[in-house]
Amino acid sequence: MHKIISIFVVLGLLTPLFVSAQYATSNAPYEEAVAALQKAGIVDVSSNVRVNDRINRAEALKVIMKSQPQFASELASLSQSVSPIPLFPDMDQSAWYAPTIELGFKKGIVKGYPDGRMRPESNVNTAEAIVMITRAFNEKTAQTQFQTSADLANEQGQWFTGPVSTVLARNAIRAGSRLNLASPMTRGQLFDLVYRMRTVHTQGIAAFISTDPIVASSSNGSGLNASSKNFSISIPNLNINDMTVTHPADPFTQDGILEPLSYGLGHLLGFPGEGSKVMIYGHSSNVPWDLSVYSKLFRTINQLSIGDRIYVSYQGTMRTYQVTEKRTVAVNDATPYHENDRGEELILYTCWPPDTIDERYLVFASPV
Repeated sequence: MHKIISIFVVLGLLTPLFVSAQYATSNAPYEEAVAALQKAGIVDVSSNVRVNDRINRAEALKVIMKSQPQFASELASLSQSVSPIPLFPDMDQSAWYAPTIELGFKKGIVKGYPDGRMRPESNVNTAEAIVMITRAFNEKTAQTQFQTSADLANEQGQWFTGPVSTVLARNAIRAGSRLNLASPMTRGQLFDLVYRMRTVHTQGIAAFISTDPIVASSSNGSGLNASSKNFSISIPNLNINDMTVTHPADPFTQDGILEPLSYGLGHLLGFPGEGSKVMIYGHSSNVPWDLSVYSKLFRTINQLSIGDRIYVSYQGTMRTYQVTEKRTVAVNDATPYHENDRGEELILYTCWPPDTIDERYLVFASPV
């Protein structure tokens, strides 16, 4: 894909579909964490904690800050005398979260976005939460050896690489949780992560000791097993094998959508197994000086044939898709991405022809 400036003409119509949350299916996995945090006064005692609901940035920061006793007196003092001037233009100084964000910023636990905003009421994603937690617990993340797992796929050289490696080394990620760094966290997921990190530090142990079940990877009968990565794709007829697929942290800007293409392929719309459209996009070409392996991943996408197999590994499950259709479409034609009665459908997307942005080339594939 040479450029995707005009992708927003198409994808701007679909923004309500971009973010897909991961929900816990039961309260049971988080009962121990909730009880411990409530006993410590970190989580309010309530008959309904709603562990399956998403948690926003402000509430997540509050829980993280309250897990650190050394912040209690300073937070209480700030609550009595909140500055009338907000640190960020989208903050309300009369809101409950103002003192927490002021102290969190002062301690270097939370920072604003490049556009100068804090977005306190936006859903916190897994990567953001992990970074805030490791900062609060004063972890030396830069010194942690790189780690990744099927439950939390890490990437080399990213702003979250060290913190993710650290929580994995601390065994702070529940086995079988299959977290996605770009997806919003639920309260239960955040509480469990804070509880495990707090236990490690209060008990002075190297890693959380748990009896989490071991979750085995599955095969789709093709001879390919589910990848250790959270999300990846293999297309044998294009010589693409276990290529990382990433949902952009910011799917609403040009830079945000382009960012995953620096180390693999990007993802929009629904996720595999949800029964909806799943879009995986990549470069057919890029600027001449970009000689990386990722700059032309979809350059020969038109050579796929009807019936060819595509293998997508997502959250420990390998799924097989079969090519059913391929065609070029106008840049501003949004109809291919609308939900219809065809059920789940994988769409491979790139700019076309190579070295231009005149049209888009789409390959459609259905689950086998």
